Amino acid sequence: MYLKDIFKLIGGNLYSDVKVNKIKTNSKEISEGDLFIAINSGHDYIIDAINNGASAIISEKDFNYDIPKIIVNSTIESLGKIAKYIRSSYNIPLIAITGSVGKTTTKELIYSILSEKYKVLKSLKNQNNHIGLPLTLFNLDATYDVIVVELGMNHFNEISYLSQICKPDYAIITNIGSAHIGNLGSKKNILKAKLEILDGLNNGYLIVNKNDKYLKKLKYPNIIKVNDKTLKVKNLNIGKNVTFDIDDVHFIFNSYSHLLDNVFIAIKIGLMFDIDLKTISEVIKKYQNIEGRLNIIKNKYTIIDDSYNSSFESLIGGLKQLENKDEFKIIVLGDMLELGKYSNTYHKKINKYLKKIKNKEVLLIGKYTNLIKGKHFDNVKDIISYIKTKDINGSIIYVKGSHAFNLDKIKDTLNVSC
Repeated sequence: MYLKDIFKLIGGNLYSDVKVNKIKTNSKEISEGDLFIAINSGHDYIIDAINNGASAIISEKDFNYDIPKIIVNSTIESLGKIAKYIRSSYNIPLIAITGSVGKTTTKELIYSILSEKYKVLKSLKNQNNHIGLPLTLFNLDATYDVIVVELGMNHFNEISYLSQICKPDYAIITNIGSAHIGNLGSKKNILKAKLEILDGLNNGYLIVNKNDKYLKKLKYPNIIKVNDKTLKVKNLNIGKNVTFDIDDVHFIFNSYSHLLDNVFIAIKIGLMFDIDLKTISEVIKKYQNIEGRLNIIKNKYTIIDDSYNSSFESLIGGLKQLENKDEFKIIVLGDMLELGKYSNTYHKKINKYLKKIKNKEVLLIGKYTNLIKGKHFDNVKDIISYIKTKDINGSIIYVKGSHAFNLDKIKDTLNVSC
């Protein structure tokens, strides 16, 4: 790609034949020939990008360094325009996933299944917004067979913007929960926001969770509704592991049962891409949740690290898995954020689910967790110090809270201590 091509896309004040190798927003990652886009405070690091070998710069602020440059009104907007152009340059099927709970699990499962047969580009970590999605698409080239991305949102019009950038061929909605209800006001509005994924869908498939009370009612020309019945699942057993059969193939899922709907969607996608059931079952058996999302770490004690984020539905799903555990349980909870006027209601409801868990101690941090019965702390450091005073060998430590509370530090500290 040449800078003159980018100039045509985003405008600016320079026309140049400079060739661009890769497009990056982190000056530390710049290599010889890369284009540096100075987003947010990136202008302060332009000289670092130049010293690392940048061939050109896109910035909102002008500068006097001797290097090809494009000065724009919005570098964020430029990210989107360039990503949209790159995406449109390749006729490669793209799977976009949104939903209130389980987006990352679904993405990782689909990626793992499709990787058995195809070279797959996926969004990394939490690259699911107006910055992260373009960064993923900047890695696209003709060597890839499939793209799998995750689309997140907090407000209306965000998923529409992302969908029109990535132009999905397969749009997946995992469920409609309470996450971001404080911004959107109701679950019906959350459904409306998630359906913005259709804005970029071009004669493609909409795949939804048929067990969700909102999604099962949807009508769309190319809609596929997925659950255990549509896949003809038999012998479903929810015990220490989740097991079931499809046709003559046995499946074992070594994680939590509330993620089953995500598993079923991933199986359906695998079948649509001509992956055989036996291969799919082998991938699912080996699947491990990624860091911060129901990741299980076993040693002298078991840490269930679900610290990446928290919503009502995902928290309830996690707590239900603890009900029948005999081990002593230390349950660490932080606030569920972005619930707005519903914050008190949803936090109070947690008490009902905690009552069903015996042999436990509940440790809490945050404003709204004051509505939950347990021992309250002012900071994560004090929680860690308190846990270290306990004999926790053989125990289960479940950690769940919105990302802002940095509860992952509990996992990091205790995992070293194992």
